[in-house]
Amino acid sequence: MKASSYKRLALGAFISTILGTPACAQNDAAPAVASAAAEVATPAQDDAAFQAWLAEFRTEALGKGIGAATLDAILPTIQQQRRVIEVDRNQAEFVETYADYLERVNPRRIEMGQQLMVDHGEMIRAAAEARGVQARFVAAILGMESNYGTFPITEPLFNVIATLAYDSRRADQFRAQLLAAFEIVDKGYATPEMMKSSWAGALGAPQFMPDSYLRLAVDQDGDGMRDLWKMGPDVIGSVANYLKDAGWQENQTWGRVVSLPPGGEQSLPTPQNTGVPRDEACRRYATLGAWRDLSDWQELGVRKADGTDLPTRPIEAALIIGDEGDDKGYLVYRNFCSILRYNPSFKYALGVSLLSDAIDGIRD
Repeated sequence: MKASSYKRLALGAFISTILGTPACAQNDAAPAVASAAAEVATPAQDDAAFQAWLAEFRTEALGKGIGAATLDAILPTIQQQRRVIEVDRNQAEFVETYADYLERVNPRRIEMGQQLMVDHGEMIRAAAEARGVQARFVAAILGMESNYGTFPITEPLFNVIATLAYDSRRADQFRAQLLAAFEIVDKGYATPEMMKSSWAGALGAPQFMPDSYLRLAVDQDGDGMRDLWKMGPDVIGSVANYLKDAGWQENQTWGRVVSLPPGGEQSLPTPQNTGVPRDEACRRYATLGAWRDLSDWQELGVRKADGTDLPTRPIEAALIIGDEGDDKGYLVYRNFCSILRYNPSFKYALGVSLLSDAIDGIRD
């Protein structure tokens, strides 16, 4: 049963006293009635519905092979966190401009990334290159995700993911993540106390979702653990493995900052199907628009950020337009789609890309 159904059932008796409608009829009520139910819901009623939802989830989890002892140790501790829903609706990637968001690529974050490469560069390069990934991108992802492991990750993961699974916006997605989180504990990969996350339910320094941990986390140092909770070889190897799994191409970079011709913000964006075909990893991001060879973008008046000609290398690229009126754009290559697999936000992927260049001292 979906979360919305539990909410209606829990509120049914209350609404029936107002509308004179039997509780069992609420599932078939008109949208206006459903809206009224949402408006008059009290926290106590919603908490009761949440607990009923958890009980139903327990039955499903048992059927998926999660041990009863694991479920009974964790489920009674789970509390709905309504503020998580508020944050979910107001993510920085949604509400900030490109200029504001990309201020994350600041001197301090660049310096920390460069110092990370000084202190642990040999280990990072070995783990990354073994998977065909440039080390600077691994460092940049860690810089954007957790400020290189220094940002405190303190939210109780089961509270966060259960709340998001109960919420209607991405219920199926987070129900699967909740099952994966229980599997991590049930198989002994982590204790419940270790399962701390961000508000979005992502684990550890590299901010892996639970299903990504199960599928892509690696034991880089060979100690029998896949430890993403402290910065070290497992974190580095796991991020590199994530990018490899997303189809990373080691003979390319992410793309480049470009300048646009007059009126380019309006004239250059075209639908994806007007360009050259792309693989599935890029086709899923239809709002990237058309993919064209660099020579075609050159003919359309796009130039490097300094106004000089684009490279002559035969690479296909898509154009991202920045904030309206700044005449700035970004030509992105296939690897940009791999970064989007980590977080499907153009702003986030540009932040990783620009930070990776800055860590390595790349200015073109």
